[in-house]
Amino acid sequence: MVKILIVGAGLALVLVLLADLAAAEEARPAPIEKVEIQPNRAFHVNGKPFFPLMAWLQDAKYFPAIRACGMNTVAGYWPKSSGTQDVAEYLDLVDKGGLYGVMPFDPRLKGRPALLAYIHGDEPDLPHEVSDAEVEPAKNLQINRKAPLWKVLDGDLSSWSVLDPLEGASLTIRLKQPVTAVGVGVALTVSKGLSVVKEMSFEVDGTEIFKATLAAKKGLQRFDLAKPATFKELKVNVPAVTPGDQVWGSVGEIAAFDKDGKNVLLSPPRTVPRATPAETLEPYKAMKAADPSRPVFMTLTAHFDPFFKKWSDEQRSQLYPEYIKAADVLGYDVYPIYGWNKPEWLYLVHDCTDRLVKMAAPRPVYAWIETSKGGQWTGDLEKQKDVTPEHIRAEVWMAVCRGATAIGYFTHIWKPEYSPFGVPEANREALRRIDEQITRLTAAILGDDPKRAVTIEAEGGVKVDAMARASGGDLYVFAVNYDETLKEARATVRAEGLAAGTEVIVVDENRTLRSGDGQFADTFAPLAVHIYRVAK
Repeated sequence: MVKILIVGAGLALVLVLLADLAAAEEARPAPIEKVEIQPNRAFHVNGKPFFPLMAWLQDAKYFPAIRACGMNTVAGYWPKSSGTQDVAEYLDLVDKGGLYGVMPFDPRLKGRPALLAYIHGDEPDLPHEVSDAEVEPAKNLQINRKAPLWKVLDGDLSSWSVLDPLEGASLTIRLKQPVTAVGVGVALTVSKGLSVVKEMSFEVDGTEIFKATLAAKKGLQRFDLAKPATFKELKVNVPAVTPGDQVWGSVGEIAAFDKDGKNVLLSPPRTVPRATPAETLEPYKAMKAADPSRPVFMTLTAHFDPFFKKWSDEQRSQLYPEYIKAADVLGYDVYPIYGWNKPEWLYLVHDCTDRLVKMAAPRPVYAWIETSKGGQWTGDLEKQKDVTPEHIRAEVWMAVCRGATAIGYFTHIWKPEYSPFGVPEANREALRRIDEQITRLTAAILGDDPKRAVTIEAEGGVKVDAMARASGGDLYVFAVNYDETLKEARATVRAEGLAAGTEVIVVDENRTLRSGDGQFADTFAPLAVHIYRVAK
């Protein structure tokens, strides 16, 4: 009798496991045989419309959570992620996890059934400062890459270079041409707990030309030399300091002045992108030559939009058309709340998508969407504003209504502790609902432009946008209130040829509207999204 019970329980367990495996196998996406981009920027996988819903740079242990949120793709790979040796092993995990991959190029990935696309290194347009100044540290100094030594020559008294240790520190400044100086200047940084320079000496060809005794205060302290000094190389020493809790300290600026008062050491930095367009075009050509069967993605910053003022108009016009040539699919990231703690900037997702779609045409565009607070750069966690389900849904549909044909989610948090998938439960449920709806309506979202003109206008100038699509003979209108003032508004959709009394189905809201002659109206709460279907 006992034996029978054990066998029965074991059989039941086996049946449950088999059922789970069968369900997982059934849920896995079909192996990819062909990826195509249609003239309307839609993705087709194996001949069928496909809307990529991506998670960025994930460990395999989060794949079940990613799938539970309705995503179908992971993008990016970092070395040894998920215990793997390389990207080929990682893509195997992606495949087993029931997802597609947008991966850095590796020739071994060609033809893999889970490979949706390749992707460039992240944000090649990210601006950073470089300098032509040559400043060599003494061998005993510890170099801080976040405060490079060239900052002592950048002309900005609010920036600084770290000298560690400060006492006995020595720098050698090398110039391209000889200069003649009649005076020197030093700007100190004075911070609680740090050592502060008390004396600084200047040497030319091994001979000291001046030793300055410095006051522990901010601002440029200037000194005249006993006689002019001509040099191409200047050595600066710190023989004495006022000790602090730390042995290291910093210097804001070192200057030398000619007889006209010009700082002959000044070397302002230049702002350059992380990788030039030419440096992205070369690997793009190599990827396409090695495997033309898969598109190549590129994620840019949002600095193509003049709102951010990181590049001048001239620089933007030079950079971005060339970046676009180096990819088949263009994306960008902008996180109004997670990145800047500014919910009032939510509309930037709408505007940036619109701008990139127009710039990149006819290439597809994707937008990375924030999913939680917990960022590195927005202060203490308790001061960070929440990213709500309403924010996420509105941002997704802002992007889709402006022409995005793929969406990515940025799920990483650093506070209260780091997690690559730090999405709160309420937002996970929101993602599941959003992604399920997009997946179910993919054919409509990626449908054709309707033959009839469709417009939307809200009362009081409230920002409401809409995208119209024709699919299966039906008319779909996807609409979102993206107004940063969070005003409710009554909006009117005008559709050419729409007969009065036509039923308008409000998708997934269990309600319908009746049209007037060529139009229908609805109310949009702040950040509201409505989807309308008019049957053929």
